[in-house]
Amino acid sequence: KKKKKKDKKKKKDKKKKKKKKDKDRDRVSSDRKAEIKLDPSERVGVVKLIQGDASGCCEKKIVKLGYGRRPVKGQEVTMHCKGFLMKTKKKFWDTREKKQDGEKIKPYKFRVGTGKVIKGWDVGVQSMRLGEIARLVITGHYGYGLKGYAKWGIPPRADLEFEMEIISISDDVKLPDKYELMKQKVANRHTFLEKDPATSNMLGFRSAPF
Repeated sequence: KKKKKKDKKKKKDKKKKKKKKDKDRDRVSSDRKAEIKLDPSERVGVVKLIQGDASGCCEKKIVKLGYGRRPVKGQEVTMHCKGFLMKTKKKFWDTREKKQDGEKIKPYKFRVGTGKVIKGWDVGVQSMRLGEIARLVITGHYGYGLKGYAKWGIPPRADLEFEMEIISISDDVKLPDKYELMKQKVANRHTFLEKDPATSNMLGFRSAPF
């Protein structure tokens, strides 16, 4: 009898949870529709310039609309990503792809806007919503600049395309302290071109996104 009562209680709890999820989904869906009406650029297939200058840019095209908030500077995002060379369409990275048998598929995590990844990622991901799938086109110093990234077979001056999906966004915000910022600045510096701001800006690059 006790077991039957427990089973009934579990079923009731499951039904309550399901109803709550359905209500939350409907509420989010209606909120999302209202937001889309207010922002006509936030539509599937529309190419939007997120940020750019004479030395490069980051453009975004939505593949699937998101249903939640956007990440803010210092929040950790968990996402799946595919990376391609624009010129050859060669894939150089895929978080959903297993490298070895038995290996678990691991999404990638990083804190947005803190300089831990290439500039195009920092600005592009902050324009995305939770659940959104988007294609980012990243050129010039918004990617790896003149240095490229040999480990992934990315040549100098390569234009890149990433298909990205935000799976989760942390609630906590952690920004780098002065010491960390100095370390990043030293790691990314081209000392032989420091006196030429325009050229230095063109060559600027950040660490690889992993």
